[in-house]
Amino acid sequence: MSGFEEIELKTFTAGALAGEALIGGEIHVWNPGNLPVISMRHNGVPVVVCGVLTVCPAEYLYVRNDAGVTRPEDLYNIRIGLLEGSTQTGVMENLGIHYGLDPGRFETVNLPPPEQVTALLNNEIQASPLFPPFSYYPEVHKIATYKFDSLKFSHTNVPIVFTEDFIRKNPNAAKAILKVLIRGQEYCDNPANKEEVMKIHQEFTEQTMDIIEMGWDPYWGHPDLPNGPVNKRYVDDMQNYTDFLFKHGRIKEKMHPLDYTYTRFLKEIKPDYVNLEGRWTP
Repeated sequence: MSGFEEIELKTFTAGALAGEALIGGEIHVWNPGNLPVISMRHNGVPVVVCGVLTVCPAEYLYVRNDAGVTRPEDLYNIRIGLLEGSTQTGVMENLGIHYGLDPGRFETVNLPPPEQVTALLNNEIQASPLFPPFSYYPEVHKIATYKFDSLKFSHTNVPIVFTEDFIRKNPNAAKAILKVLIRGQEYCDNPANKEEVMKIHQEFTEQTMDIIEMGWDPYWGHPDLPNGPVNKRYVDDMQNYTDFLFKHGRIKEKMHPLDYTYTRFLKEIKPDYVNLEGRWTP
């Protein structure tokens, strides 16, 4: 047992919004996409990565069927909804470069994820790199199609993040929280527990089971995307989004991801998850 008598779970529509809550002391651990973490750390916000909950390419570029988009270059002619500062921006950058496009020419509209769906359905935007569960909505599938293999250009992880101050003042609590998350991660990763975990997920989120089914494999049990390790893939994924932010002037100097990664707790809990040592120390 980890000693917690009461746990309050808070949900947010985007990782960047939860990051503000972390800094404000409203929450004590943050599980976002990795790009907001990189941006905040480079802009002086003292956040620290202590582990990786999931490796999850999660940005599905859905394009309206009536938008006339058949080639990647047709993306220049439409409005694309995304949340500035999220991993969606990095994925669209990587996708554009891969297809020889100038991502700076994309016409983007800054919208939080729920509003992306509404705008797409109302033809206020014609495409969006939707996060789950929005990418699984039946109403989206009726009017739009997944395009250009956008998941291939994602470097999205879900790190386990604390503030420096919380780790220094509450090291035992931070380690215990990490231990619980790693234990839960392993339980979810075990195929024998799939049915039970999906039912718990349904009760908590009130999502339909077909949407949960569609979203399961990208997050859990994917042989090419093992969850948990702080390894070369973690560093490469973090560095890709760091390069993106630097290129666009959103950060002034590039930090190595291991400079704000702390692996002592993880090494004590699950030593084989630490392939590379973090360099941050309390």
